[in-house]
Amino acid sequence: MTQLPADVTRVLDALLPEGHPLRAQIPRLRIECRCACGCTAYFTGPDTVTRAEVVAGAVIGCDGEVLLFADAGRLSWLEVCSWTDPKLTLAEAARHLLGEPGRPD
Repeated sequence: MTQLPADVTRVLDALLPEGHPLRAQIPRLRIECRCACGCTAYFTGPDTVTRAEVVAGAVIGCDGEVLLFADAGRLSWLEVCSWTDPKLTLAEAARHLLGEPGRPD
């Protein structure tokens, strides 16, 4: 279990604007596990569970979307769904959501 890496923190910052009630959980979240390709991060924290619904999302150009899941108001996981190859990562999603240069266009 590790603290949140920069790519995950940046995506959460982009998906949850200032004042969003779920932002208060970010400092207490930790990564339980990540996939090898960098597209998914599962959280652990106070009372985090894994049965969840989408609470925030964004389309990433024409390459895919990023989704944030929560259950009963507790953040559970963050995932990039690619519609193209090569697969998108959370780092690429963060760059796109924050308007920084790089793939995707």
